[in-house]
Amino acid sequence: MLFRKPQDDAANKYIRERIKQARLEANETQEDLAKVLEKTRVAVSDIERGRVLVNAADLSLIAAHYEKPISFFYHPRVIISKDELSSLDEELISLFHQLPESQQYITLEYVKQQADISLKAFHRKIADDVAISKSKIEKLE
Repeated sequence: MLFRKPQDDAANKYIRERIKQARLEANETQEDLAKVLEKTRVAVSDIERGRVLVNAADLSLIAAHYEKPISFFYHPRVIISKDELSSLDEELISLFHQLPESQQYITLEYVKQQADISLKAFHRKIADDVAISKSKIEKLE
């Protein structure tokens, strides 16, 4: 069997670097992540080294395991035309650019934290709604 290395474009490189970053932030080994994915440590190493591409299902498992939004693994470079910006978007960008660079980093981290808090609250709400629905179904049975 011929093993061919996939094309390692910038997007794939970014994804695999973020996978490794999430794993290291959680103080986990490749073996730990392999257990979550039900793969071998070598398979995780191959993903992180770019020998194979991570599939969507595995990336979803990784995101859930590390409690990261799926967007964490994708490059934040999003092209938005000026016509697509709301007045609130424009005001935020204008104010952001008025800050000194050191303050921009702090602001960005704060906004990320707020987005993370909102995402976690949304996930808890979904989990609560599911639990309530299960409870109602059980009562009907």
